[in-house]
Amino acid sequence: MISIVIPAYNEGKVIGRCLQAILADAAPGEFEIVVVCNGCKDDTAEVARRFSDRVRVVETPVGSKIGALNLGDEHVTGFPRFYVDADVQLSAQAIREVAKLLGDDSPILVAAPRAIVAYEDRPYLVRAFYRVWTSLPYFRENMIGAGVYAFSRRGRARFGKFPDVIADDEYARLIAEPHERKASDRATFTIHPPRTLAGIVKINTRARAGSYEMRQKFPELIPHGGTSSARTLKVIAATPSLWLDAPLYLGVMFLAKLRAHDKLRKRQERVWDRDDSSRGAG
Repeated sequence: MISIVIPAYNEGKVIGRCLQAILADAAPGEFEIVVVCNGCKDDTAEVARRFSDRVRVVETPVGSKIGALNLGDEHVTGFPRFYVDADVQLSAQAIREVAKLLGDDSPILVAAPRAIVAYEDRPYLVRAFYRVWTSLPYFRENMIGAGVYAFSRRGRARFGKFPDVIADDEYARLIAEPHERKASDRATFTIHPPRTLAGIVKINTRARAGSYEMRQKFPELIPHGGTSSARTLKVIAATPSLWLDAPLYLGVMFLAKLRAHDKLRKRQERVWDRDDSSRGAG
């Protein structure tokens, strides 16, 4: 049975949308789904329990995504094992396609569907940022994370509990070497991006801080990355259609870099940089 762990911190507005997308075309008993409500002050648990015949809800007062992932692991048994953010949309068919890559005999240890960023209705400046971001190698070439990733049994056995890091998705990506991870060509999921530049800066500050922390805590994994800033700049320079939007993109990323350094310097890495503008009604 395929297992799915969904950590959820105050996700009452979107957890229903996430679960409905997964279960709309799922057969009874096909998935083992656990929603881990961590430190919630809203109705996340109540909304998730509306799917109680097909979803198990676990609650903890500790508001920690890493803690929620580890707690979720204690309540599931199946493989492949998916870790899904509550604010994305992922179909049962996409889960099946990714699961095909992660059999016990497969060389692929971690996989994900390809992301679709639903930014068409966002303001111009937000659209400009994502036009660049979705054109870059990190996004187009085997991106693992950004809301969904899955381990095979052998892949999950590569480590014990999730370590206390900012970027669990970055850790999941780097724990496997490039030839051991794959984004499915037959599966997609939907990311709902921020509606403001301030929201984009927030989530990229957290992502950047997570990358810096990974370099500090797990330097042996960094060679597994495969994408450099120099390559990103080369792609932008060679793509005239991106030139108008590139200054905005580069400016946002530079600001996120400065804020990430400041966050780590002040030892504020556990202060959650979260964008709420992307969380519409579930």
